[in-house]
Amino acid sequence: MALWKKLRPTAWQFLAVLLTITQLTGIRASAHVDREYYMEEENYGDEVLYARSTPESTDYIVSVVEFHPESMNMPIEQRTKIHLDEYSHLIRSHEARLADIIVFPELTLNSLSDTVFVPEPNQHIAPCDDHGTILVALSCLAREVQKYLVINLSEQFYLQSQAETVRYNTNVVFDRNGTVIARYRKFNLFKEPGTSVTATPELISFETDFGVRFGVFTCFDILFAAPTLELIKQGLRDFVFPAFWTSEPPFLTSTQIFESWAYATNANLITSGTNYGPSGATGTGVFNGRNGALLTHYTGQPTRALYTVKVPKSGTKDVNSRYHSDTSDVLEVPMVETSGHRLPGYELENVRMGRDFLEQFTTIQLNPVRQHDLISQIICNGMFCCDFTVSLMMDTTLQPTHYYRLAVFDGVRTFQGFADAHVSICGVIVCANQSITSCGLLLPKNSGYMQFSAISISGQFIANGTLAMPNTLDMRMYSYDTSYYTFTSQINHTSNIQLVNMNLTSPVSDMQTFGIYAFNHKNIEFYNPIDAPEENSPKPDPNEDDQGGASGLLYTLCSISAQDYNLQRHLTDGIKSCHRNP
Repeated sequence: MALWKKLRPTAWQFLAVLLTITQLTGIRASAHVDREYYMEEENYGDEVLYARSTPESTDYIVSVVEFHPESMNMPIEQRTKIHLDEYSHLIRSHEARLADIIVFPELTLNSLSDTVFVPEPNQHIAPCDDHGTILVALSCLAREVQKYLVINLSEQFYLQSQAETVRYNTNVVFDRNGTVIARYRKFNLFKEPGTSVTATPELISFETDFGVRFGVFTCFDILFAAPTLELIKQGLRDFVFPAFWTSEPPFLTSTQIFESWAYATNANLITSGTNYGPSGATGTGVFNGRNGALLTHYTGQPTRALYTVKVPKSGTKDVNSRYHSDTSDVLEVPMVETSGHRLPGYELENVRMGRDFLEQFTTIQLNPVRQHDLISQIICNGMFCCDFTVSLMMDTTLQPTHYYRLAVFDGVRTFQGFADAHVSICGVIVCANQSITSCGLLLPKNSGYMQFSAISISGQFIANGTLAMPNTLDMRMYSYDTSYYTFTSQINHTSNIQLVNMNLTSPVSDMQTFGIYAFNHKNIEFYNPIDAPEENSPKPDPNEDDQGGASGLLYTLCSISAQDYNLQRHLTDGIKSCHRNP
């Protein structure tokens, strides 16, 4: 019997509290045990000790992964082997044991230099019955742990029509038997030389044995109508989403836009993000439609981590579940507090972020003249206008550390020349000083001298083909919980106009962005009315610390630092931590 099973709950509770205190004071725990010690006790070939989600379940359980890849400077075979080994550790980890499905990020396994062949899903092939490639190993892992796996990899494919071998950025889905049941090739590429696309976007989905059909797309796809909105039109509301996202404040940081998209489409978005600061890449989360984030993590610290979350099925109203953890061999998913679902990020200055083209916006700086001020302003960019009303309070005893502007834009923007899109934007954005060039940058500090009591923004947007989304960002690089705002969209089919309203309903003093961000898509019939939320939605407690620091006892976390490969495990009634040497 493993050591952790012998300890009484009271002993674990004491150790848990002690270790949490040391974590909150910035001290690293030193109780390290060899990781393989636990792995010996976790033989998935034995009887399965947990209950799977079923079609009758009101929820399902997912694991998402934030993964820091190795440098491209090492030999490619060695790099891929290291990644596959780390994938295997995470898949077999105690923390993933309860998951029905595990999703991995984009471009963190192999590369275009060691691509693999992926069989056609309609052939119902389980590569585990073969031998020789990473696909075989992944198929065998899915069969071993009896879980669905979603893996992004570099695929090779022989195009007979062109008599050549092409390479795709591909998501592969394995079922619990290791059979390839879905394959999606990314259509909207971003800085991916040598990668091909299909002639038209693929609309790919797969059915699970727990009654949920998932749509599949990748990273940059989320900004375009095909395949994402086409899948929404098919009625899908659950999506697996590997990403390697380069953040661009003030509107398009990773988890910010992921949460916005999930809210606007009222979909479950299961997101695993690549963690690579030099490329501005980080951002993992589970987003539950109009209920917001169940989990989100944005960090500049090199990280390899797996997070397990219980997700309400689309259409259910059970939104009390955030993380879950297991305390015995019998499945038990305790209900936990929600304050820790936005995990604290570190070393954000290491994330090399882009910046929006704010010089093309029409902006007006907020210059309150009274300690309590109410400012109303209509601002237009061309023929597109936004109506702002802002109520704020100034603490004149504190030093002004930043400023705010009302910002409006309507037109075609480019994404570094790789794609263009028509966007319409109304927002309040933060600036480091009184120059527009300082807006959309990471702020070094916030004195909290300015508090927004209320914000109301409205605008008339194109109706057909437009996805209008709430867009918020605080100074931790996270969106506000949906209890902080309301967002509605009323469609007038006759005039092809949608009236969009967004209101801040709780005071904030750590705001970076608050506004409406809309993509206007051509060649698709798509309307997206959004009704007002129910009145019984809980209001946030302004005195509550939402930093997530004290919630370490409330979630399952398997975390490997890419620097020292430490792996720490946090359980509800105790903490296990172990160390594996590089």
